[in-house]
Amino acid sequence: MTLQKRAPRMVWGTLIAVLIVLFPLMSYSEEGRRKFVPLRKVAVLPFLIIRPVQEGRMVKGLWGDYFFRAGETPSRASTEVTAIFYRQLLSLGRCEVVPMDRTITAMEGMDPAAFKEDPLGEAVRKGKGLGVYAVVIGGVYRFEQRRGSALGVEKAASVAFDAHLVRVEDKKVIWSSRFDETQRSLSENLLKASTFVKGGGRWVTVEKLTAIGVESALRTFPLLTL
Repeated sequence: MTLQKRAPRMVWGTLIAVLIVLFPLMSYSEEGRRKFVPLRKVAVLPFLIIRPVQEGRMVKGLWGDYFFRAGETPSRASTEVTAIFYRQLLSLGRCEVVPMDRTITAMEGMDPAAFKEDPLGEAVRKGKGLGVYAVVIGGVYRFEQRRGSALGVEKAASVAFDAHLVRVEDKKVIWSSRFDETQRSLSENLLKASTFVKGGGRWVTVEKLTAIGVESALRTFPLLTL
């Protein structure tokens, strides 16, 4: 076989070899980063229920100068929002999340009043005890269940919460996000009908609305590598 005839086969052979090497890199996903890139540890502290001093008033957020319209906040709101946030952050793979049971154990005996008085300071103290790079703290200001069904409601679900990532080393807030929304139908407000669309064109429960809000909030969560 002449050199001219062998040349095309050599080119194809080289190309196939290059593709074999590059394919794993091209398909390197979030899951791949989780396996091969060391991630920093983060603890999600239980979200605090924040109620106004006077009923029906606005309430200041846990951190920053943002205010929320206060609403119904049943005792289970803290557990529900914390669990939803924890699950979604864990599946996101942008940090190593401390198991929730370990965090809850570390929070036993915590004085909610002291935490609200100095949220960053208390969060950092808990973070040092857990040996993490940063902690997530958050507040729940409204957690109102829909009244009605998926096809029609007397009152739509409504949720308001914020979440902040505090670096333990220097007590600096390195990420912050908020969600404050009542589900709207397409006919009510086209500009704020995103939750109606994400809910499959149906009226969602407060848990589903919270999940939509957490998903939206976590879009900007940083990748925390060592």
